[in-house]
Amino acid sequence: MPLPNIVTPEFVTNLPSTKQQIKFRPFLVKEEKVLLMAQEGKDQDEITTAVINILQACIKDEIDIRSLPLFDIEWLFLQLRSKSVSEAIELSFRHTEKEDCNHRNDIEVNIDDIKVHYDEKHTNKIELENGIGLEMYYPSLAVAAAFSKTEFTVDDVFEMIVNSVKTVYDADKVYNDFTRDELVKFLENLNQNHLKKFMDFFETMPKVKHTIKFKCQKCGEELSYDLEGLMDFFS
Repeated sequence: MPLPNIVTPEFVTNLPSTKQQIKFRPFLVKEEKVLLMAQEGKDQDEITTAVINILQACIKDEIDIRSLPLFDIEWLFLQLRSKSVSEAIELSFRHTEKEDCNHRNDIEVNIDDIKVHYDEKHTNKIELENGIGLEMYYPSLAVAAAFSKTEFTVDDVFEMIVNSVKTVYDADKVYNDFTRDELVKFLENLNQNHLKKFMDFFETMPKVKHTIKFKCQKCGEELSYDLEGLMDFFS
């Protein structure tokens, strides 16, 4: 005899980058098991793959998850986690800054308090010189992975730039039909001042970020920690 079907609720949120409304369902036990296994392994690539697969399974709209900006992915997953598990995230912070304390503080963070932070000076257009500039994509989760490594090379940064250029323009024309080789040659002829502008773009782009302030439960010292990125929110 077939067992009864359980109706899964549906929720909506808006993408921070475009304000597009997204419908989603909570993740199920079978999907949570995949995530927990990835978290236990503490391998960032495995966690990234698990997050993408879960979002693809739970989002009702036709959308290319892999092409979304990193902060959209983080935002979507936090909303999904809030409706699937709990609105509270339990985190632990060891007070290692004080040798005679070293106490582990257990803290709860409410997902509703976590916001996307926007830098007022940020722009997705990089002006080079003589009217020449570039319009940039925000890095996807896969593209940003190279930049989030503990150690990354100049090649990693250059590859991230190549994969984030949307168009090149001058005073007369917008160029969007260039080949990868043409773009690489163009970027290789830029100088260090130009490179700094790309770094400013990546450093000031929107971020899912939250600052936790609390007193150490053992010594009473005021503590503050910045959380940024999925690994921080679920470590």
